[in-house]
Amino acid sequence: MNRFLFFILLSFSFSISSAQEWMTNLEVAERLALTQNKLLVVVWEDAYNNGIAASINNGNQHDVYLENIFSEPIIDSLMWEHFVPVVLSEDNYSRLYDKIDKRSVNYINTFNDDGLKIMDANGNILNVSNNNYLLNLSVFIYKYSIDTSFLKSEIQNYKAHKDFYSSFYLSAKYMDFAFFASSIIRPELVGLASIYLDEAIEYLKKESLENKSALNQRVKLLDIQKLILLKEPKKALRKLNKIKASEIENANINLRSFLYLASYTMLQDTENIAIWEPKVLLWDKKKMMSLISSNYNKDI
Repeated sequence: MNRFLFFILLSFSFSISSAQEWMTNLEVAERLALTQNKLLVVVWEDAYNNGIAASINNGNQHDVYLENIFSEPIIDSLMWEHFVPVVLSEDNYSRLYDKIDKRSVNYINTFNDDGLKIMDANGNILNVSNNNYLLNLSVFIYKYSIDTSFLKSEIQNYKAHKDFYSSFYLSAKYMDFAFFASSIIRPELVGLASIYLDEAIEYLKKESLENKSALNQRVKLLDIQKLILLKEPKKALRKLNKIKASEIENANINLRSFLYLASYTMLQDTENIAIWEPKVLLWDKKKMMSLISSNYNKDI
């Protein structure tokens, strides 16, 4: 991560004139994040006022301890450079909690805690964890400072109208994005994609849509693709093998072929690779090779 040692910040001098205030309106911040192709960094107001401690690399392979990152103007500058920073008032709590009360315990804990939350332009949290150790700000910015322009159209469609298709396509796009993203953030992108896929499933139950059988099957296949992204090919194959070949809808043949090829490639099963490789589209092969060539520890 040498290319991110710019945190080195002019010999780590904190004499920059004045800090830019963080935003306080989440909806406006989401629109700005979409325009700027950034993620949001969000903190509750009490935590912002009380301060958050962190360490940051000073450029000489040494970590410097900061008692309160919000009291350092240069940290504000870094946050604005890489994210859209937001301070959330407690007045927002009930409204925001109502949207996430059915999510995982880890998600709700992260929502409630005093740490920095990384959100996408729809206000969904990416960095869901129970980690309580000292924040390493250099690693934090390196990990989450990503260009989200690849997702822009699908996020805009989702914001304009939430239904099965907008949720499903955004979930699928997040997964495509995860194939090419840094391996240290890929599992969290899969978690974010799962939020939209779960929404799509709920919409599918309620909406009157044509070809529901094909759509239900495609949702199942996309759910299996999460296992591919998490490099669990044996689990993926177990689920794939439960779907009979005679039952595969024409619209889902390409996705099924890709999932088989990716699974067998990870398992280095040359016989089955030879069977499935000719059936897979070039774009899907590029996704697979990006995934196969990565290592979860390589980018740390």
